[in-house]
This record gives sequence, structure tokens and C-alpha cells, in this order.
Amino acid sequence: MYSPNRDFLRDNCTHIEILTMPDLFVTITRQRLFLLSGHNGPLNREISNTVQRLQRPHIKCLRTNSQPSCGALGKTALSAIKRAKTTKCKEELTDVACKSKRNQLVPERLPNYCLRKDSVPGSSLGCFHDSKEARILSAYGVKLNSLSVQKCIDICAQSAYGYAGVHNGKECYCGATKPSLEHLLTRTYCNVKCDGQSSQTCGGVDATEVFDTAVPPRVSANLKTSAANGTAKIAFVLTLNGRALRQVTRLLRVIYRQHHVYLIHVDARQDYLYRSLLQLELRYPNIHVSRKRHSSIWGGASLLDVLLESIGQLLAINKNWQFVFNLSESDFPLQSIESLEAFLAANPKRNFLKSHGRQTRQFIHKQGLDRVFHQCESRMWRLGDRALPAGIRIDGGSDWVGLTRELAEYATSHDPDALLRGLKDLYRYTLLPAESFFHVLVLNSKFCDTYADNNLRMTLWRRSQGCLCQHRNVVDWCGCSPMVFRTGDWHHLTAVMSKTKVFFARKFEPAIDQSIINKLEDQIISSTRDVQGWDSYWESAYHVADAIPPPNDALLAVATSLARHALSLLLQDKPEDCPQFKPVSVISVTSYFRLDRHQGDLIYFESDKSTKFELLAKPLSKTTFMSGGSRILSSLEVGSDYDPKEQVLRNRLGVLSPKSKPVVVYKWNDHANFTTELVNFVWFDSNRTLRAVQQGNVSETTKTGYQILEVEDSLPPGIWTVIAVHNRKSIARVDFFVVPSIYLILVLSVILLRLNELFLNIITDLEEKLSQDFIKFFRVGGNLVYIIDFEQSRRDDLESLGGSDNFTVAWSLPIPNLFDRNNRLIGNTTESLLTLKISKQLREVHFVARKGTWRINDAMVD
Repeated sequence: MYSPNRDFLRDNCTHIEILTMPDLFVTITRQRLFLLSGHNGPLNREISNTVQRLQRPHIKCLRTNSQPSCGALGKTALSAIKRAKTTKCKEELTDVACKSKRNQLVPERLPNYCLRKDSVPGSSLGCFHDSKEARILSAYGVKLNSLSVQKCIDICAQSAYGYAGVHNGKECYCGATKPSLEHLLTRTYCNVKCDGQSSQTCGGVDATEVFDTAVPPRVSANLKTSAANGTAKIAFVLTLNGRALRQVTRLLRVIYRQHHVYLIHVDARQDYLYRSLLQLELRYPNIHVSRKRHSSIWGGASLLDVLLESIGQLLAINKNWQFVFNLSESDFPLQSIESLEAFLAANPKRNFLKSHGRQTRQFIHKQGLDRVFHQCESRMWRLGDRALPAGIRIDGGSDWVGLTRELAEYATSHDPDALLRGLKDLYRYTLLPAESFFHVLVLNSKFCDTYADNNLRMTLWRRSQGCLCQHRNVVDWCGCSPMVFRTGDWHHLTAVMSKTKVFFARKFEPAIDQSIINKLEDQIISSTRDVQGWDSYWESAYHVADAIPPPNDALLAVATSLARHALSLLLQDKPEDCPQFKPVSVISVTSYFRLDRHQGDLIYFESDKSTKFELLAKPLSKTTFMSGGSRILSSLEVGSDYDPKEQVLRNRLGVLSPKSKPVVVYKWNDHANFTTELVNFVWFDSNRTLRAVQQGNVSETTKTGYQILEVEDSLPPGIWTVIAVHNRKSIARVDFFVVPSIYLILVLSVILLRLNELFLNIITDLEEKLSQDFIKFFRVGGNLVYIIDFEQSRRDDLESLGGSDNFTVAWSLPIPNLFDRNNRLIGNTTESLLTLKISKQLREVHFVARKGTWRINDAMVD
């Protein structure tokens, strides 16, 4: 480390680490440190003075924008590195991109242990007469500028074609059938030099030299229907995400049997589900919850890690099972588990994998297998193109599989052979790895004759809705996802069940449609609809015990205000001597559904008298249709977290914060005049300032549409309005509320207090609604060491701290350690000063801070 001057830091460093005292390490982005460059305000002077006071070796420049050691990288890699936020991720991306450039990520060739009997790989079958009008190998063809015999053989073997032919120096053809000897010519006709290998010949003008790839044909093993009184022991891997605890327990109840074994992996970002399911281990000895957890983002490399590690854990727990199936919270059985057992008993050596059903080269390209990806910051970053290892067959399809224990043991072996070792290296940098890893492993190993092209699952695809690039927030790719089954899909579901051997279907989501799940369960186990709550569903939105994911501060603010309002209504007609309850904390927020409709959110909270209350809150519609508007629009609403695939707003209570991305969702009336007409959606903020004008097409093909408001700065809190305009007339308007940012206070996320009691005298009253101009920064030991959520537009506010509208909260009792929300250490000191700018005169209240948590009325610092 070294202590460069301020100009050097600004011009050369993307991140700066500052060490201000023992064990205090702060990383600040260059933009944040120098956001006031050229502005001589007190904050800028404070930073400048801090940098000057620090002595060597207290500053470290992190030059992540310097030239990589492998030289210039491609545009795709540079884009990913630039967009990554953390130094660690930037360095990982640079390292992977450089290794890919040097061809160091995966072997150029891998062995294939599944070859056709009585065949010699690469052997020539002779020179055959061929023509454009009647190709002797007609399954696939490609023209290559650098053709060689081996390259053509590898291309055809990759697609499971048994024969490869080179033609006229630049053309490669593949086929599954050996050419007839009636077309055989003397070798002299195949005399054209290979474009990529001058020492070889690659066919002739009207002649093709054919070679044996030794790859067996693409054949799926025959399946028997079932074995009478047969049974099989099954291991289930449940890879779970989200908060749908009720649906998970319902799934377990239907598939649970004492002689099977269950391993549950909960996404590392879901505390609520993990904490709740841990209780199952105490009651059921054959249910296990994995302690090793990953962030299983869509398409992420970690998905394969989850599967392989889970299978390895199951083998260590119990080796008596014969098959392993992976399921998610979105799966549900179509038949009884006993039917599945009988079917597996009749097919004891089969591995159930679903293939893509397309031409292999097309699958490789659409799947992104010919690209390098790397996962960090819970995102899959694309870094460039790559060549797949030669010598092996490539296949893939669904990542929902059923595998034999023998294959599971091979896939998780601690002493892998060259094929397994090479495939794990390959799929470490592959998008959607679980969708092809097991397919490729089976087809190129001794298990190739166990391949059954049926994963015993059913999915519902509507690519016009499911392929809308809805995962771009977590991956540099446009992927597709299946639809959620709804009651209207019942006839399609039963029709497939009658024609195909399937035991599970996905996706099901009771928050969208629980009726179809009820119908299935009633068919499987003859459940009775008289069961209480049969037509209802509850799903957690928040729980106070959750650390990850971080709470939705705006939701908490609204929930707290609703709790206070509910108590005031409850007590307004009570006698004066009745206890005056005050809400202390919101314990949980739960979305409640009945008959497939959201009925509102249940807010469970505790009062200062240790009494608990629950209220049901449902957002009111703020949509108004003007004269004639309902003939064009049937609905108009604003929310956030819109799912374009399922066409629902995931933010069910409709609470928006200044950081939200509002979306207007509209549905055209069935009787609308479907021409090329346009409807304009005009956005006004709380200051009645025009923020955007967006257009929606009135068309027959799109009955539902949406527009997302894209703004660079935060949303001003207050009442916003969207007006729908058609033919210069307002036809509808909708109002929505943005919660003020005071409820989004971020001070400290973890405070470790000394054992002695710490009392704070806090003068505050959040009932008075602090303004959105909330400014905060810390001084530790006289030095400015960290800025939280500082916006450049607030520079001038920092110069005017003081006066009657400003108020200071200060404490000076010993606080050993200060941390920010990301658990990064901020300070170790006995003196701290927090300055807040507020807009109203406030009353004084006294509060005792407890160890680990401070509560300042509505604002919680934990």
C-alpha cells in the first residue's frame, strides 16, 4: 500500500481502501469519494483533509481498470467487468476472461467412453460419388474455411451422427446411415486438398470421403409401464426458493413416505423458508435440511453445485435408495408416489432425462453453450465466445431429472476420470449447467445405454409470454421459462397425462391459481373439500426474524402506520381508563388469498403492553374512468415487481418507495376498436411535474400491456398520477403513493454494545413525517470515514446544516464497533456524531436501546 495524492486517486483508482485506525477498513468508490470534485464545500474539504492527514501506508489504490495481464479483452468481457460492482467480482471476471483467451478453462478434447461396437473412430470408409441434388450424408452440412478431416469428424460426433464426410476441400456433411457401396469410387476422385490442412485431402468436386465417428445413434431406451407389486426407494432433492412455506409443506405431505429419503436445499438468501423447514428434522428422521446453501439464481452455475452436493449428501446419509429426483416448490405430482415406485421398479437401470428435440448445433447456440459465463454478485456474466471440447456428444434439455444411484455415485466421485473432471471444468463456466451436464455425462460414459428420453415431467410452454427476457436482471442472456398452470389448463393437463408417462408437472403457484392444485390433490389422494382453508392460501411477505433478504423498508413503514391506525380505531370509543396501546413492532406480514384472489395482507404486530394484534389490509383502487374510457380500457393500475410472463404484479400491497420502479399495467376491453390506435400514458410526479409519456398499442394480439417508468433519480414521495389519453382525451387515471424516504433510514445494521446498559435520549417523533431531504453522515474520531446514500443533488444542504429547522442526535457512550448494512466494519471509537436534517419541530421521548437492536419509533436499526 502507498499514499498517493488526491489527483492520482481520482484519475487512476476505481476503488480506494482507507485505513483510519486499527481494524477499520473502508472501501469507497472513486465516484463517491470525488463526487464533489471541483466543488469547495465542507464535505469536499473534509475528504481532502482526511486524505492529507492519513499517513502511509493507510491508503490502497485498487486499479481494477488497469490492463489485464493477458492483454486486451473483447468488448463482451470488458462490458461485464465495467458493470460489476465489487472489486472481487471484477477481478474474478478478468481472471476467467484471461484464462478463456489463453484456452486454459477447459480441455480442447475429452474422451468418449461410449462408442459403437466393431467400429474404429476416424477410420475411412472410402470415397463416394456425391452431388448437391442427392447427398449421401444429408442430416447436416456446413461449409468451413479451415476444414480438416478431424474437425469434420468432431462436428458430426458432437451431434451424435455416426458418419462424417468431407467434400470439395471446404464442406463437411453428417449422417446417421452408412452410404451404399453402389456409390463407392476409387480414392483418386477424392483429391482436393483440405482448406485447413494442406497435407490432407477433403473429398473432391463430385466426391465425398466418408469417415466413421464411432458414435452410437441417438436412441432412447424402451420403457416398461410398471411392475406388479414392484417398489423402488427414492431420494428426493428439493431445491427451494421464495417464501411459499404452505405450498412446500403441502408438496411434502403428498410425496412423503417413511421408506424414502428427502434432502431440502433452501436458497442462501431465504432465511424464512430455511428457518421454518429446519423444524421438520425434529419430527421426521428421513427429512434432512442442507446446511451448505447456495444462491441458486436462474441459469446460475451454482445450480449444478447444489444438485451435485445434495446428491453427495444423500449418498452419505443413506445408500439404500435406487433413484434420485429433484423437485422445486413449483412442482406437484400428477400420480401417487406408489405409481411412481411401480414404474421405477419396472425400469431399474434407466436414467430419466429430457432432450431438447432440436438439431444439436441449434441447441448449442440457443442455449449459450458456446459462450463463457461466470457467476458472481448473484449474476451470470457473459464474457465471450468459446469452443466446446471436441470428441464428445453434446445434448441437453431439462434440468429436472431422475437418476440411478449408480450414475449418482459416478457423478459425485472423489476420484473422477478424465471425462467427469473435464465436464465439471466446462460447466463451471456454463449458463444453465444442469440442463445439459447429466445428459452429456450419460451419453459419453458407460451409462449411455441407460438414457431414457423422458424425465417423467410435464411443463407448460407459451413462448410468446415465457421468452420475454425476464431474467435479464440476473443473467446476460435471454432465456425462457414455463408458464404456471391455471384452472383453464386442466383439459390440456389431463390430455397429456393420458398419452404420456408423466408423474410430475410444473409450474404451480397457489398465489396465482390454487384451484388447479386442489383439483390434482383431490384426484391423487381423494382429499375432501370440506377441509378448513381448502380454498385459501397464505404466503409470508415479511418476518421480523429474517436477516436475508433485507426487509422492504417501505412495506414495514406502511405496515407500522396501519398498525397504529388500527389501534387508534380500536380504542377511540373505549373508556379513558382503558390501556392506551401503542404498536412497538411489526412481527410479520402475510399475503392472504381466497378463491385465487388476493384478499389483502395480514399484519401481525406487538404493542407496548406485550399484547399482539392482527389486522387485514387491502389496497383501495384509485382508478377513475372518464366518459367512454371503459370502452377501451377494462383495467388500469400501477405497482411494481411486474411479472410479464404471468402478467401479475408481485408487489401485492402496492407499496412503492423512492427507489421503486413503477409500472403501469393495463388491459384492453374486449369490445375495443382493434386498429392501429395508440393510447398515451402520461406520468406526473407528486409535484405535478410531467415525468414521462409512453405509448401502448390497442391490438387484438396483446390484450394486456405494461410500461415501466425509467428514471435516473429517486422518486419524489407523495401522490403520483398516470393519465391514459386516447385521441387527445383523458379516458382514465390512476393515483399511487410513494412512501417518503424517512422510512428508509439506513444508519447502522449491526451494533455490538458493551455489556453495560446504554441509554439514549432521543428527541424524535416520526409521526411528524421527516422530509425526503434526509441527510446523514458519520464522523468517527474527527474524520469523515463513510457516506451513506449521499446524493450529489444534496451538496448544498451539507453547507447549511444548522438553524432552527435542524436538529442533532448525538451519543458519546462507548460503542466498541460500528458496522454498515453489509456488515463492513465502520469504526471502533468512543465518540460518534450523527447529524440529521429534518423539517418539523419534534417532541422529546426517551428510549432504552437494547443489545443488538435500536428502535427509534418506526425506524429500526438492526
